Amino acid sequence: YQRRVRGKFHLGKPSGETMKIKQYEKQLKMQSEELIKTQRDLVAVQEELLKIQRELLKKREDEISAVQSTAQQEIKSFATVLEKECASALAPKKIQSAIVAASEDRSCNMIVHGLEELKDSGNSDELETQIKALFSELDEAPKVKSVERLGKISSSARPVKVVFRSRNAQMSVLSKKSLLKGNDKFGKVFLSPDRTVEERRERKQLVVELKEKVKRSPGTHYIIRGNRVLVAPRE
Repeated sequence: YQRRVRGKFHLGKPSGETMKIKQYEKQLKMQSEELIKTQRDLVAVQEELLKIQRELLKKREDEISAVQSTAQQEIKSFATVLEKECASALAPKKIQSAIVAASEDRSCNMIVHGLEELKDSGNSDELETQIKALFSELDEAPKVKSVERLGKISSSARPVKVVFRSRNAQMSVLSKKSLLKGNDKFGKVFLSPDRTVEERRERKQLVVELKEKVKRSPGTHYIIRGNRVLVAPRE
């Protein structure tokens, strides 16, 4: 603050407004410094976050690389096994057998399980005589195309495949298979349709299901009909 006296300037005390301005300037400077410091701290935090993100990405890339490597090894191993299995399954003899089995008409066939195998197992006449005796117990005399043992000779009796001349003859014999239960001569014999591998697998599952139900409800009589396990109707 200047004051002019007789042509000369003299310094005087600053006014209140001047003091306020200086205080504002000082406050602004301090706030500016704090803001700059805060900005620097924020930049440092952002850089630390970027560093952490880069480390996480690197770790994730390493994990993905390890998974890919493991998957490639497993796929390679599976491909090797599959190649061997396919080579075995696609052998000419197996393909021919599969084609024959798929195209064979089984509607007139029947399988006889548990029929005693005589010493002279290669004698077809004796086998036919056994089958006729079995039919006689069921009061049946169907016309048959062929009778043969299946599989290789072993310690247990091999199943017998019977091919009837008609579907009706096959159904008539199978409808009486329960009469063999308790029979003195053929009590251990069981008759069934000639099923495919897939049908035998499904039948086996149904038998397991039936046994489980019988175990849970011993007093209930169950039967397999079609592809289901049902409660037997009361007589």
